[in-house]
Amino acid sequence: MPRNPILLVVGVQHSGTTILDAALGVSPQIVGVGEALRLTSGVKVGKLQGAKGRQRLCTCGAAAEACPLWSQLLDHLPEDGDVRRHFPRVDAAARALSPEARYVLDSSPDGWRHLDALRDYDVRLIQITRDVRSWVASRRKSEGDNLVSAHLTWLRGVRTLDAAVSRSGLPRFRLGYEELAMRPRETLGKLCDWIGVPFDPAMLTPFGKTRSHIVTGNSAIRRPHLAASIRYDGSWMADMDWPIASGLLYGACARTNRRLVYGNDVLKRRV
Repeated sequence: MPRNPILLVVGVQHSGTTILDAALGVSPQIVGVGEALRLTSGVKVGKLQGAKGRQRLCTCGAAAEACPLWSQLLDHLPEDGDVRRHFPRVDAAARALSPEARYVLDSSPDGWRHLDALRDYDVRLIQITRDVRSWVASRRKSEGDNLVSAHLTWLRGVRTLDAAVSRSGLPRFRLGYEELAMRPRETLGKLCDWIGVPFDPAMLTPFGKTRSHIVTGNSAIRRPHLAASIRYDGSWMADMDWPIASGLLYGACARTNRRLVYGNDVLKRRV
């Protein structure tokens, strides 16, 4: 019996999984479900509970309780963390939205941790990695980490993920967030070829056009002024403090950074 095909967009937190979900969700052959794996594992379920949670905005433009997908699922979100038992309900509801749908796409950054629960599906992995320098600047601003701990967190995170995906033996496409944000047309074109769906120029400006139903994850995707197009915030380049220490720490990450972030040759300068 054929297994339903699933696309998992995975990466270290704050690496662009949500915007990639929205962009690919423009394709009529892909239905994005946001971080459904996290929700069916019992994580973030509270964000969709109660009156406030049911009013949480989806990328389809409707509140969660009126969303064509999540309105069917809100009353069935689990707290027992049994992904193998609960994710099929999400998959079935998503596929029922469109007869054209071939793939259901989940963008839980740690979705790779649930591969055992998805063994009844035909899983393909899209692994996105953000340049360590940009990621560290964002991490320090949001979490208050020091330089050393932020670099170590990135390095451990991307290596652990990369090794786990390699061990799985599943089909995998690697891309860098910088490739996506600086050369979106070329990067999405390569990715669409790998998936086997046509590239649509609307993927470059997914807000209001995506068929993805994202209710958790990066909230910027639900704000028109922030999600109107895929673009790169390079402010970290001007804000870098402790340049000597930053340079030394980057040196420890450089080989992994180049391999995972700049491997598709869409950016002429690889740093």
